[in-house]
Amino acid sequence: MLRLSLPLLLIACSAMPVHSADGIFYSRGVVAADHPLASQAGVEILEQGGNVVDAAVATGFALSVLRPASSGIGGGGFMLIWNREQQRAICIDYRERAPARATRDTYADPQDPKSQVPELSYHGPLAIAVPGHVGGLCHAHTQYGKLRLERVLAPAIRLATEGFPADQHEVETQAEVLRDMAERPGLKDQYRVLYDRYLRQGRPLKLGDKIVSPQAAVLQMISRNGAKAFYQGEVARAIVAAAKANGKQWLSLEDLAAFQPTERKALSGRFDKFDLITMPPPSSGGVALIEALNTLQEVERNHSGLRIAANTRQAPATLHVLTEVLKHAFADRAEFLGDPDYVRVPVDRLTSPEYAKSLAKKIKLDLTQPPEAYGRYMPSKDSGTTHFSIMDAQGNAVACTETVNTLYGSWVVEPQFGIVLNNEMDDFAAVPGTPNAFGLIQGEANAVQAGKRPLSSMTPTIVIENGKAVHALGASGGPKIISATLQVLLNLTRYDMPPSAAVPAPRLHHQWMPDALLLETPLFNASAPHLKQRGHIVQRSGESAVVQAVSRLPEGLQGASDPRKHGKAAGF
Repeated sequence: MLRLSLPLLLIACSAMPVHSADGIFYSRGVVAADHPLASQAGVEILEQGGNVVDAAVATGFALSVLRPASSGIGGGGFMLIWNREQQRAICIDYRERAPARATRDTYADPQDPKSQVPELSYHGPLAIAVPGHVGGLCHAHTQYGKLRLERVLAPAIRLATEGFPADQHEVETQAEVLRDMAERPGLKDQYRVLYDRYLRQGRPLKLGDKIVSPQAAVLQMISRNGAKAFYQGEVARAIVAAAKANGKQWLSLEDLAAFQPTERKALSGRFDKFDLITMPPPSSGGVALIEALNTLQEVERNHSGLRIAANTRQAPATLHVLTEVLKHAFADRAEFLGDPDYVRVPVDRLTSPEYAKSLAKKIKLDLTQPPEAYGRYMPSKDSGTTHFSIMDAQGNAVACTETVNTLYGSWVVEPQFGIVLNNEMDDFAAVPGTPNAFGLIQGEANAVQAGKRPLSSMTPTIVIENGKAVHALGASGGPKIISATLQVLLNLTRYDMPPSAAVPAPRLHHQWMPDALLLETPLFNASAPHLKQRGHIVQRSGESAVVQAVSRLPEGLQGASDPRKHGKAAGF
């Protein structure tokens, strides 16, 4: 059994953080999550002698309490681990699965089989896939952790029991969901448990208001009995009872009892002097990331005067090339990617240098092209989500992305234990093979099928140099996860920026369809006219992806939690 550990001999004063103009550096361990208390939960476990996996499990369960609209025990995710001593990448897939009752026609309109019934896969019981979060984190702990599970879950249980103050993100999230409910007054009765337990019966949150989570009891059960406390017995029966559609069972006890996480071979690549490990399908993020980086390097080789470097980071030519690379990667994502346990996914071809050469030849430096030049399949949609990154001084690291999909998932909350159930079924192509509103055909590879995992954009990534992890990163925010992870990775590696500068730097996004280049305000103000001249449809970006990154630098360990979600890294 693989075990990771921190060194026993450390100079006492080395744990003191070092401040610099570029942020705070730590000597022993660092955690970057999108809530400050989640980062502290991970650091607490590292300080108690836990390893990076223990810290990741503690952080993931803490986020279930602190960010229930984004992730939690009713959802799922992907965890990527780098073990420096064994030079081994461990890749745990605990993405949710379609229930046994799911079919490719579940969401089709009986009156018009080529159309989807609105909302059916988005809110309500039929949107729920079998949760994987508890199974995945417990598997990671059992196989690769060091401390007892009760100790690892203690921070999450304490937060759930004692409560915590509402931050700006939670205030904004509650307001957004209440606005959605107000548009259709019947929704607050239909989703009464969510309205009462998490939305405070419509009473607006204010900064600093105390939040007490209803999840304490189920977390205590998991801490004592592991994953079986969730997938069997009282909790499982409660979940099945909550997930009934029109009085009929959707999830079954057999669905829950059968859930097992899957260990997969990590996807690997090379960029400049760095080795990369990232997530394979059913995540699309890793394939898209490596395809994009390969293509970027090929474009540079084809054009000797072009070099994506620090002094050209925000130049219009650089932004144009990044956009073109992303459009090809997203078009391929839509057409070819799905659950590899159910469909053949051409990973080797899409991530090969030869394929990157063919794509690079199609890219024009002075002009973008019409959508049909890139692909013909509409991307699936996913959003919400959380990511956290962890690293120790020895070069071990975890990059972990988890989600319930959109805000509060399906809006179905199991009433006894307060479990927010995901709406991951919406990440499937609901009606494959037929044109959607854009006239595009959704990919068959991501069609609904019992037991299948829906395609995801999650892109947990670890960068390795000389056998040690030097960067770990990932993002939340739907398809923007891929573009954000790519750009922050470039900031960290090609542009030599520390996480404190790399994460908040302005970003762009293009996912091929819809055909719009989104620029955060600083980029829009500086470059929009130049990019319009190249034929791009440019828009000022509103909501962006949220990145958490950690790095091992000469000065020490540094983490950055994206200010876009009011996170804060912690270390020691």
